[in-house]
Amino acid sequence: MPEPSTAAFEAEVARALRSLEADSSVSALDPLGDPAGAARALSAEGGGAPLILRVAPELGALRREQGTGFGPAPRDPVWLRIERGASVLRLAPLRLAGGAGEGTAEPRDAVGVQVISERRPCCGAPTCTRERTYVAAWLVLAAPVPARATAARATAARRLLVAEAQDLEAAPAEALVEAVAAPLAAALGVPLETARGTEPPGAIAPRPLPEPAPTPPPALPAAALSRFAIRSEGEILVLRDHASHGPRGSAARNALIGAALLLGALALWIQVMRSVSAGDSGIAIGVGSAAALLSLAGYAFLGVARFSSRYAARSAPVVSFGPGRFVVAPWVSRTGAIDLRPEGRLGAAISAGEVRDIRVLPRDDRFAVEIETDHGPIDALLTEREDVARYWQDAMDRAVASVRHAGGPSAKQRLRARAQAQQAPAAG
Repeated sequence: MPEPSTAAFEAEVARALRSLEADSSVSALDPLGDPAGAARALSAEGGGAPLILRVAPELGALRREQGTGFGPAPRDPVWLRIERGASVLRLAPLRLAGGAGEGTAEPRDAVGVQVISERRPCCGAPTCTRERTYVAAWLVLAAPVPARATAARATAARRLLVAEAQDLEAAPAEALVEAVAAPLAAALGVPLETARGTEPPGAIAPRPLPEPAPTPPPALPAAALSRFAIRSEGEILVLRDHASHGPRGSAARNALIGAALLLGALALWIQVMRSVSAGDSGIAIGVGSAAALLSLAGYAFLGVARFSSRYAARSAPVVSFGPGRFVVAPWVSRTGAIDLRPEGRLGAAISAGEVRDIRVLPRDDRFAVEIETDHGPIDALLTEREDVARYWQDAMDRAVASVRHAGGPSAKQRLRARAQAQQAPAAG
């Protein structure tokens, strides 16, 4: 049985899909998580059946809170229902809570598909002067009806991020993104705008996938796809769990623990006063020490609960991939924005060059996506379905490759290999 919070999330996703006249079991395309699979599906000769895509709205600017830099505040992805040959599509939030007033699916006019690119640092190392080319495809929409825009904020976006990639060489990144953007523009009958110019709807040339063409994982049903999503937030690629309440999920528990500790401390403080009145200073000092510890612990738990209850995001980051490194369970602000410092709840960031393998392993009745590094294995993601785990294993493989420094072993790796080589004869 799914956890109660997951069951509620699945019901909200099903409600959003029903607003698009789609079932939760229908296969959905996720160009951000599986660009090759989406490119093949969009390029295939369709029989007129509508397609369900998951894309992402624009984010705000980077921000600072209490002197610390954070990425932009996250936003839920959205569902698109498109029909080949029609520029009018239907847009719905990732999830719809019954009676929450979040709106339903609404028709929007597609205006065009834009492919943009920019240069970014390779890995953030002070001695590295190389740059990566970041390429993204955006679906441009006509302005929404004002009344609908205020009633349904999730569906009021003017641009939607469809696909993205980055590479030290511009050509592979451009080829992968345009392999998604070109058939999407052709299917919607809208212009495709790239750095080489604008192609009208009737003259959009097919784009092959870059060689060697990646083998996409099997497409997932929309319900199975909905929980996790990956996209860039600023210059950091973030995989999020949208069924998780993040820190807010533990707020009530921490508040109860804090209250219980303070009640226990109150009882001990009463005993301290009685001991002082009776002139028993030894017992008063001992009980007073315990009361002080319980008071501090209770205050700390209430402080954590207060912060957790103010967590505004409706998702929690699973892993983030920054220039040359990755962080499992990164720190976040109250808005859910990623802390840009190279550390997280499990410790410091790990160099992408120190990743040995990413694999799927069974964990009781679930499946974990484990990242094997020079420092040991880390479980990055846990899910009930093996196909979901393998889908995100493939996405994490691409994410690590997109941020890894292209040089040889790092200085730490060379020192570690030298130490192991010196230890081997001694052990023999």
